[in-house]
Formats: sequence, C-alpha cells, structure tokens
Amino acid sequence: MKTRQRSVRVFEIITENYDKFVKFAISREKTLKKYLVVVRSENEKIKEYLENSNFEYRVVKADFEATHEELEEENRNNGGEESQNLVNSTKTEIFDRIIRGGEEINSNNRLIFLKRINAGAKIISTESIEVFDEVEGVVICTGEYIIVKKNEKGTILFHNEEIKVDKLSFITKDGIKEL
Repeated sequence: MKTRQRSVRVFEIITENYDKFVKFAISREKTLKKYLVVVRSENEKIKEYLENSNFEYRVVKADFEATHEELEEENRNNGGEESQNLVNSTKTEIFDRIIRGGEEINSNNRLIFLKRINAGAKIISTESIEVFDEVEGVVICTGEYIIVKKNEKGTILFHNEEIKVDKLSFITKDGIKEL
C-alpha cells in the first residue's frame, strides 16, 4: 500500500448560465483539471457537461459560507444591527493536524493551530494567530495578537519584529505577557 498526504484545492463556480460556464471551462481546462471543481448550480445542462468532462467535480446546492455581500443584504433586509457584527467579523480557520515542512499557509483569517508547526513550514496571516503546540517553522502575523505555546527553533515575526518565546505567551502590540 502506498499513501501520500495531499492538500485538496477547490475551484468554486457559481452560475446558472450554461454558455458562460462552458466558455470559462474550456478556456481554463488545464487549470481546472488540477482542482476539485465545485459548481453551485441547478442547471441540468451544466451537470451533463460536467459528467462528460475530465474534471473531478461536485455539484452542490448551497454555498459553504455567506459572502460579505450576502451578509450586508441580510442586514439591510432585517433592519437589525445583530447581523452587522457578522459582516465585520473575521473568519477563523482551525488546523487540528501537524503542519508539515514545505507547507505554506497564507491567509487573511484568524488562524488556530492545535498541533505543532514543523521546521520548513511557513504560516502567514494578516489576522491573529494562536499556536497551542511547538513552533519550529516560520510564523508571520500582522493581526492584533499572537499566542505561542513553545518556540525553541522557530522564527516568529509579529508586525515585522522577530519575537523570541520559549514558553506560552500572549503577544500584543503592547508587549509580551506570559500566561
């Protein structure tokens, strides 16, 4: 038996217009073959096209997450202020796995790592980062704060300043607070 760890890359397409979809798919065929193509559509002709294509695909009925525009529209329709908090909130990505050397995660979301970040891995976020295990790779954060449990061999850059941390600390723009 042979196993490999792989990341799945998804290309999401949202349309009901068959002609535009086919034109797009043909013009980007080489690229789309490298992705899992997720199509949000009820159009039967699009589904038929996908069945006869060489793409790995999945047709879904609903979006996986609300877009900024959808949340704003919901806020206008409801007239309430509760959903305004959702529009301005940051998304959070949680990684409950070891981040291997060679992996690079570049995000505009808040990131939470429950397991170690190995040497050779690189994490970059414009939002806050929380690491609840050891850092041996590179972590670059420009968010409000960064939490690091243990850093003996890694490189941590917080707002372009290298931070040396050997035990669990809460780092903000105002300085380091040991926990």
